[in-house]
Amino acid sequence: MLNYMFSHSVLGLCAWDLPALIVLIVMIVVFAVHRHKQKKREKDFEDQLADKLAQETVDTMQS
Repeated sequence: MLNYMFSHSVLGLCAWDLPALIVLIVMIVVFAVHRHKQKKREKDFEDQLADKLAQETVDTMQS
């Protein structure tokens, strides 16, 4: 049993620890990029909405 443990682990790490860590890091990066892009899209949308409302206000005052 002890021989099996030493032959299938290095420095106390399982063979699946490194691939799982890589997948975790990739998921964190993807989440961070998605969150950044989503915040930028929301800000752009709010700016467009504010411009549109301001234009409608000017149009109604001119009528």
